[in-house]
Amino acid sequence: MRAYKIRTMGREFTKPKQDEIIKNKSIRAASKRRTATTVIIIFVLCALLLTGATWGTIMFIDSNSMRIVIEKSNVGEISISKTADFSSPATVLRMDGPEDMTNITYDDIYKDELFGKDGDHHGDDYIAYSFYLKNIGASDILYKDTMVFKYVSNDVERAVRIIIIEDEEVATCYAVMKSDGTPENIAYDTDDKDTQLPLPLGDTRLDGMLGTNVTVPFGQNAPEDSNMTVFDSPDKFLAAGEIKKYTVVIWLEGSDSDCVDAIIGAKVNFEYKFRVTEVDAIQP
Repeated sequence: MRAYKIRTMGREFTKPKQDEIIKNKSIRAASKRRTATTVIIIFVLCALLLTGATWGTIMFIDSNSMRIVIEKSNVGEISISKTADFSSPATVLRMDGPEDMTNITYDDIYKDELFGKDGDHHGDDYIAYSFYLKNIGASDILYKDTMVFKYVSNDVERAVRIIIIEDEEVATCYAVMKSDGTPENIAYDTDDKDTQLPLPLGDTRLDGMLGTNVTVPFGQNAPEDSNMTVFDSPDKFLAAGEIKKYTVVIWLEGSDSDCVDAIIGAKVNFEYKFRVTEVDAIQP
């Protein structure tokens, strides 16, 4: 089809050929399709990014893990390390426990293997991790150590037991308070949840350090509004250049009346923090 001229009000313009009209329509349609495709791609990318962030968060908390950290303001005063020689000093240590922890009881822990070890030395169903704290400053200090739940699900904290061993000399076991307001025992000598008789301590080195089957309730010395605190210690003395060893042992106590099927699949995530409270301190 030929183009032909049209004259109107003294002006002349050329009417486009029919195939040119079709071509222009096709260009506009293709442009719209490209715009729509671009919008879809941007939407999908955003969705993937959001999904990736969520997935990363889930994977982070989907591990029975713990971060051991030095308060930021105290970097340069104290340090932590997996080994006593501090060949690789750090301000943050990451401990990853067993991915799946089945409930056990206190007597199932290989207690003699908790000593003389560094870093990870977990059992199949319990967490065991040892590290060192050092005063790298020139002055004696007072410090606190605090452990908190950063993530917990299915009320699993009600069956958790946490033992902190200091310098392989002193041990304390922490647990949630019973519903009647009394402290839990470390373990019980029967699977009958209605007859909770305390399990007598044995003659192992750890038993001697604990000295009692009674636990210290979670939240000792913690702020009243903090219901996720395991403990917040009183001030402790650390001389200039002194090194102290810590061992953390965590398990699900199967003899606890709160250790029920509802906690299956639960996960826990801890943070263990150290902070200096006084410099140029005098030993108590």
